[in-house]
Amino acid sequence: MSAAVLGTHRWTAEETRILVRAARWAPRRWLRGEWPLEIRDDGVDVVERPGGDSRGKLIACGALLLHLEVAMRALGWIPETEFSHDDADPRRIARITTAARKRPGAGDLASFGAMSGRASYSCDGIPILSLDEEPADGVRVKSLSPRRIRALPKVGGALARTIAPPGDAPEDAWSAFLITTASESRHHLVRAGQAAQRLRLLATESGVRCVTVTDPFDPVKVRGSLFGLAGIPQLAVGVHHARRR
Repeated sequence: MSAAVLGTHRWTAEETRILVRAARWAPRRWLRGEWPLEIRDDGVDVVERPGGDSRGKLIACGALLLHLEVAMRALGWIPETEFSHDDADPRRIARITTAARKRPGAGDLASFGAMSGRASYSCDGIPILSLDEEPADGVRVKSLSPRRIRALPKVGGALARTIAPPGDAPEDAWSAFLITTASESRHHLVRAGQAAQRLRLLATESGVRCVTVTDPFDPVKVRGSLFGLAGIPQLAVGVHHARRR
């Protein structure tokens, strides 16, 4: 079905309620009670509040941004996201507006359900388990086996213990996706958060358990010393292959 292009859209009270709910469903560990969302008549601004762990905030805002885009598609809108340049607008990270009308498909509704933790089992197999992407907009997602995860210097053991504690799952029952960025610019960190949350939604939609691991990568020295990786490692998403019962 083709999209219907309309003029400037102003959010209704019900749409605003759904967008706020979608934002609250996003992981907000680094935000520490801050609300990085400003809903305006014709768009939504994602903003960075000063202070605290800026890197973590930007990753969290990336996850929130993805939730907003998913919610807009479920509402029947095609979202249009415009990123702000660091120097041009130091406070606003991105602005999302509606580009056109389009009836949501089954995938759009399944993704919206996954945000609240509901599995749909709508996909054939579990496609995320074979994902290995080329760099896109400065972000790379790399699929790694348990053996390769444990082989990562400095962080491998911590990643494996967090994703699959000893005795929790056999070696062939889980894997992980390492997310790296071309730089630590605001844009790339936000994109990394989007990529991680997209993996989490796909896992939830497929009915499998997943965990996001960031702590081993928090020290700047660790991120800068993991040579041999394509880019700067920011976080990992661990996935257990067996579907939840």
